[in-house]
Amino acid sequence: MRDITQGRILLVLSFMTMILYFWALFLAPQNAEFLGRTISDWALLIPVMILVYLFLVVVAWIGWAMATTPPPIPTEKKREERKAD
Repeated sequence: MRDITQGRILLVLSFMTMILYFWALFLAPQNAEFLGRTISDWALLIPVMILVYLFLVVVAWIGWAMATTPPPIPTEKKREERKAD
């Protein structure tokens, strides 16, 4: 597929998702339930859960990077200062 076609598909899908999200949040029937919650509840819960999980994945990745990164090698200047003490 060409870039122009992919761009048009992304544009249309984005607008369709915005319309669907608006409907789910404001216009969905209040008596329609799934797992004990309304569609409007799910329209709020799912994005919030995704954002929280993304944040926690970034924090976990930073923790993993800090835990697995070896300490820096001392430079000659630091070695000389230690010898002088």
